[in-house]
Amino acid sequence: MTGLEPGSVAGLPMYDWPEVRTEVDALWRAIATQIRAAGLEAPSTLWRPAAAEDLWSHPDLLVGETCGSQVVGAFAGRVEVLGVLDHAVDGCRPGDYRSVLVCRNDDPAGSLADLRGRPVAVNDRHSQSGHGALVAEIAPLAPDARFFGEVVETGSHRESMRATAEGRVDLASIDEVCWRLGLDHEPAVDELRVLAWTDPTPAPPLVTGWANVGLRDRLNTAVAEAVADLDLSVRETLHLYGYRPRSTTDYRVITERLAAAEAAGYPTVR
Repeated sequence: MTGLEPGSVAGLPMYDWPEVRTEVDALWRAIATQIRAAGLEAPSTLWRPAAAEDLWSHPDLLVGETCGSQVVGAFAGRVEVLGVLDHAVDGCRPGDYRSVLVCRNDDPAGSLADLRGRPVAVNDRHSQSGHGALVAEIAPLAPDARFFGEVVETGSHRESMRATAEGRVDLASIDEVCWRLGLDHEPAVDELRVLAWTDPTPAPPLVTGWANVGLRDRLNTAVAEAVADLDLSVRETLHLYGYRPRSTTDYRVITERLAAAEAAGYPTVR
């Protein structure tokens, strides 16, 4: 953990693109200031380990942003949901988000069903927006428990955009907030179009380590005040519109949808 401050840690990795890193850091400084005003200690800088799992599993995690699938999966019982940074995603209630299913502009596909047998990109098989949401959409179309010809795991939504634009795959499921960042900063999106949208789910949550459960209300108040007072230019760059407390139980919908897909014989993207 070279360079990591002693004490608690914090990280906001979900939308931490290089082009908006200055604004992500500004967001954390605002949150940390409010946390300290509430009488708590807070790290002065964000921790950006090579593997986000190191952040989420840190025993002194104060505030970390994670994928919804993690709080009902690998980290269930190890972290507590605080709330969500609301990005006002079209077609969603405040605090929810969804994915866009994208293909190339010149692809003749008119619907998801037209992609049967074609290659698909997923950023990570533990991702709700890149994998879980896609599973829920594909399961009804795949009575034989197979739909795609090949599944390429890219490691990030941005790489999934590039893989689709370059013709390495024909479809990708992209977190709509990442899609907005792509429209701002990634040239590959000029070669892509939105084919369909997935159903909304609760947005990626801010969580705290289980040892800090008693601080939940104070942390939520601090984050909400920080976001409300954040400079408009920072909020616009991050497509950030507010903050909403949420419960860990809100994320059960993710496991319910995956269980329904598994019951239909389609437990993973195939």
